[in-house]
Parts: sequence; structure tokens; C-alpha cells
Amino acid sequence: MILRNKTSRAKKRQIMLRELATGEAVSVIAGPGYSRATEAVDALLRIRNGTYGVCADCGKRIPAARLQAKPEATRCVACQSEYETAQGHRLRRVG
Repeated sequence: MILRNKTSRAKKRQIMLRELATGEAVSVIAGPGYSRATEAVDALLRIRNGTYGVCADCGKRIPAARLQAKPEATRCVACQSEYETAQGHRLRRVG
């Protein structure tokens, strides 16, 4: 029963990501929506290869609540925070 529930949630996420990817990819060629559509397509590829829900930096599982809020997330909250902090420092030095 638990396995079926997990499969059901994974299928729902996959359907949601597919809708997001196809809807935005068709309606937006370039601009702000393009990045989001690309992230959705990347998430679909991670689902296909079995790495969806695994943090790209630390390798730990990304919590379900984060994936529900941001299905295309590639990092857990802690690693994303570190990434954004590093990006902020890098931008301040350059600019």
C-alpha cells in the first residue's frame, strides 16, 4: 500500500512536470519562461534516469515538501542556500 502511494505521487509529479514543460515550451521561445520550461524538461529527464529527488550537490534525498513546492528542484534546501550565497558573493565581486 505504501509503495502504491509513492508511485502515485511520483506519477502525479511526472504529469505535472510534463504539463509545465510542454505548456511553457510551446508558448515561450525565449525569455523568463524559457528557463522554467528548461528546468521542467530537465526534471523529466531526472525522473527517467532515476535521479529525480536526489540533491545534485550532497546526494541526499530532497524532501517531498520541497519537491511539491518546486518540482524542478535539483538541490535540497541547505545546498540551494549555499549555492545562492556563493552566487551572490560571485556577483558582488564581478559587479
